[in-house]
Amino acid sequence: MKKTRSNAVVGFLAGLYTPESAAPRVQGEEARKNLFRHWRIRMLAAMFFGYGLLYFGRKNISAVLPILGSDLGYSNMQLGILGSTLYVTYGLGKFLNGILADRSNIRTFMATGLILSGVINIWFGSLASLWGLALAWGMNGWAQSMGFPPIARGLTIWYEPEGKATRWALWTTSHQAGTAAVLALTAVILHGTDNNWRMCFYIPGAICIVTGIAMFFALADTPESKGLPKVVPFACDAKEDTEDYWGVFFRRVVFNKQLWVIAMINLCVYIIRFGTLDWAAKFMIERKGYAPAAAAAMAASIPLFGIAGVLVAGWVSDVVFRGSFKVVNSIMLFILGVAIACFYFSGSHANHLVDLGLLAVIGFMVEGPQSILGGIASVDVGGSAKVASAAAGLVGVCGYFGATMSSLGTGFFLDRTGWAGGFGFWASCAAAGFVLCAFFWKSPARKRC
Repeated sequence: MKKTRSNAVVGFLAGLYTPESAAPRVQGEEARKNLFRHWRIRMLAAMFFGYGLLYFGRKNISAVLPILGSDLGYSNMQLGILGSTLYVTYGLGKFLNGILADRSNIRTFMATGLILSGVINIWFGSLASLWGLALAWGMNGWAQSMGFPPIARGLTIWYEPEGKATRWALWTTSHQAGTAAVLALTAVILHGTDNNWRMCFYIPGAICIVTGIAMFFALADTPESKGLPKVVPFACDAKEDTEDYWGVFFRRVVFNKQLWVIAMINLCVYIIRFGTLDWAAKFMIERKGYAPAAAAAMAASIPLFGIAGVLVAGWVSDVVFRGSFKVVNSIMLFILGVAIACFYFSGSHANHLVDLGLLAVIGFMVEGPQSILGGIASVDVGGSAKVASAAAGLVGVCGYFGATMSSLGTGFFLDRTGWAGGFGFWASCAAAGFVLCAFFWKSPARKRC
């Protein structure tokens, strides 16, 4: 009896994640166009808000680190270890969950990640020991890694290739908006609760759980599951449709040299992106004399202005450079390195206008490459909708290896060489990313079959 019940539970759970069967085809060209339009708008909106709110369970730690460290007596290196656990599990999870998401139900996969992350955030807020916090935050990284792969698949299988950079850029602004919103929320919570950092995990955790439930009902799986024809975003799709998944995976992901070049550039970008996001508030508190709540509010300008950077990068890539991404990325990485140096040398006292302007430039220039590299460029170079999530996952795992290096490396340099070492670390990565982007990234041919 117990075995029968166990098999039933396993069968039920497996069914939740199995791609939905094709529904009877909707009749009439006009009816199909209207239904496609409805679901494309709904999918993009749901993926935008769902992923943005997923960041409430991840970037809430950024503004809290100085207070958490002071309250529990942790050094910069210990805080770096704590932060790095999410990056390790998130990076690995993004790749492995990418493989799973290519063959799973989009809506169930994303809903699960949100709900799990919310539960773990609430648990994290109740802990005190370093290793307990590190364990919980590492588990949160795996739950968070379930968010992007189904979206990468959804943005590939639901839409035609025209205007893809602009569309991906529009969606990508969700995580800048989510980051800015949660940093602003944590600033309000800290101000209203006398710097009670635990509430900065309880409240965002509850928001993630509610959002996960909503995503289960708001998203769809494939166009075929709604009675619509299959979209063919790549020329290769027709030839590879009946080919074994693993054959396509190894040829277009594992042994794809250009995908690895993009992955290495993404590694450099993530070191800078998470270095500035996670440590800018601490720099402004210690070097410039900002109060914790004011520093958190100022740091929110990085993702906020990053929204503009993402939209400009996507539009320029589509319209000006006709789908060639390397020039845009090269320019932005060069300016990013200059902005990092200027922020460090901008003075030891708070100058709100100068600090805000430099943080805005950093956010604008770092988020544009990050959105292109980790999203549309990785899927484009992968060249097949069949492995869209896996291609993005490979670039993502390298990015979050960079995020781990950022957390540990920045903490290491700060403890030994001060802020000069931390900013030098970020600026060097901007230079390395620029060289890889300008001289080693080759745009793929438009026809790859």
